[in-house]
Amino acid sequence: MLSKALAELGGHFPPDSPEREALAAKIMALFEGGTDTLEEIKKALHDRDATP
Repeated sequence: MLSKALAELGGHFPPDSPEREALAAKIMALFEGGTDTLEEIKKALHDRDATP
């Protein structure tokens, strides 16, 4: 599920880019914190980005 999330959310970044690495770290942190579905990860990332 984590690789699917990264592929879907970070597919526009080159594989070795710092942006993709940062996104992977965010996804992993969310998963470790109990966010365990793709939809929950998408929502959490969107909410995090929307917060000033």
